[in-house]
This record gives sequence, C-alpha cells and structure tokens, in this order.
Amino acid sequence: MIRHSNLRRGEILKIDVVIPTRSRNHIRSELLKALSNNFFVNKIIITEEKPLSIARKNACLKASTEWVAMFDDDVIIPQNYFQEILKHINDDVGAISSVTEPVDPHLRAYQTVISKFFPLQKIDTAPHINNVLIRKNVMKNYNPPPLFLSEDLFLREHVESLGYKWKVIGNIGVIHVGKRKSGVEIGAAYRRYAHYNLYQLSRRFLARLIFAPFAVFSAEN
Repeated sequence: MIRHSNLRRGEILKIDVVIPTRSRNHIRSELLKALSNNFFVNKIIITEEKPLSIARKNACLKASTEWVAMFDDDVIIPQNYFQEILKHINDDVGAISSVTEPVDPHLRAYQTVISKFFPLQKIDTAPHINNVLIRKNVMKNYNPPPLFLSEDLFLREHVESLGYKWKVIGNIGVIHVGKRKSGVEIGAAYRRYAHYNLYQLSRRFLARLIFAPFAVFSAEN
C-alpha cells in the first residue's frame, strides 16, 4: 500500500480531486467512474469557475488534503492511476503529471515516432496539466493572470520558483479525448507570455516538420 514518508506510521495517503469544467455534463463518465469508490480519493471538487487559471487555484484551496489531483474533464484514467503517480512523491517534488495518449490517430502516430528517438516525458513541452498531482500549499501565494491558454506554464513556473520540481513521468494509461487546441493560438500565447523564446518555438516547429512525414507513414501502417 502507498504511504507518504511524512505521514504517521500506518497512515494511508488520501487525495482530494479537482475537476475544472465548463459544465458538469462535459465530464467524461469514465473519469467519474474511475474516481468513484477509489480507495485513494477523499472527495471530488468540481468547479465551473472561469477563467481556468483562477479556477484551478480556488478549487485546490478548497481541498483538505496535502496533495490534490487535478484532471481535465476530457481525460480517462486507469484504475491504478494513483498507485502509479504516488510512487513519485518526494520532498523536493511539487507536482507530478504523466504523458497522455491522444485519441487522434495522427497525433498518436507522431508521439510513437518521437518516442523512438526521445522519451516523451523528457521533451521540453507543456507540463501535461490535464492530469497532475500537486501540493495544495503551492496555491496559497499563486496569483496567475486570468487565462485559458498557457495557464499550465504559469503554474509550472510558480511551482519551480518555490524550489520544487515539476516531474513529468511516462504514459501510465491516461487517455486525452479532447480536441487539439490551435497550434497558432498556443504558440502565440507561449510567445506573448515569454514561456518560450523565438529559438525554442522555432526548434519545436522544426521538429514537427522533420518528424511529421514519418508519423504519417506510421499512421497509415
């Protein structure tokens, strides 16, 4: 059984869960099913607050547990999600997320090709906030701008500014069902808020140009 090193002997770690959503009706039934009656889940906090950056902060502060799990409403998690993610808790870690498997066949093929050259969790990319376990206390002095796009990078930067690591692990079975956001919009947001400089954005774009043909071939086979 998973136990945190800072807990009293024999005490089991419980997790409050936050699900930000535009509407409760949008939450995947598979996600709710995986969370219901899950041994590690203490309570589920659903928030329809806007914008997303503020919703995450306020909902996490309503939690009563040291660690809080946040899931986007369009992800599906495996039954053993918490067993896998909790293995990575450490004193110097502030948040833990995992690489997701996309539903889109072309994006899935792209990830398959990339993973043959680089571990997906090691690639300098978004922090995979659609499924993340995070310390509640990092939210106390977090004052994000009111954002829907790139709010995940603000949160990661805040966590790291406190001296914690934001740890991304490999795919543990989480599926991201949602549609891809516009690459142009995301790139513009990254540049606007200085998350990536021009060189880093150009490198990401060049990587897509190089590996996309291999991904197309992979998807067709």
